[in-house]
Amino acid sequence: MSSRYPTDLLCPDPDSIYIRREICRSQASSVFEIEVHGIRYAMKLFHDNGDPGFTKKGRDLNRFRCELNAYRNLHAFGVCERGFVPRYYGYIDRFGEIRAPQLNAFANDRYRPRAILLEYLSGAEELNCVNYSTHRFREAMIGMKEIHSALIHHNDIYPKNILIVPGTPERVVWIDFDVATTFPHRESMSCQELEYCAYEDELVASFGELLVS
Repeated sequence: MSSRYPTDLLCPDPDSIYIRREICRSQASSVFEIEVHGIRYAMKLFHDNGDPGFTKKGRDLNRFRCELNAYRNLHAFGVCERGFVPRYYGYIDRFGEIRAPQLNAFANDRYRPRAILLEYLSGAEELNCVNYSTHRFREAMIGMKEIHSALIHHNDIYPKNILIVPGTPERVVWIDFDVATTFPHRESMSCQELEYCAYEDELVASFGELLVS
């Protein structure tokens, strides 16, 4: 991984990771609630059957790499600290021996899975037509602008990727950056790519009409 981030590689003893439950899964990854030395985290574990590489236009098809690059930028630009996305704690390059029964889905993969360690969001629920409010929707709009300020296209703009997290104050949190596009610096973004940020803002704005209809 990039030497720009020398401190975010985690090498925990596999025996120190206690998997409490699987939160959700897809064909590409699973998210688990875990404990490490008594502290709860969310661990996103990615299947690896070979690096799919990049498209002819240069878009990264590796979901682990997309998510890692996005969270590195989100952390560096302070978006995690401001609460609009989960806090980022680092990554595990290759998960240890697959022994826990919750990890059986990864046992036949070509390579051992990679993981990203994130803040565990207790009591979170997806934004929907029941819990929708003007304030929450406004926070989701601000959150997307914060993501863009970190030089990221989310590329997966759906209400299911917006979580309402109870607390004082309550948070509205964007998740799922495994198809995101991350840029190294603002000068690397073309006019078309800057316009795409505005397009994503418009997509988020359209949720308001859908969720109240």
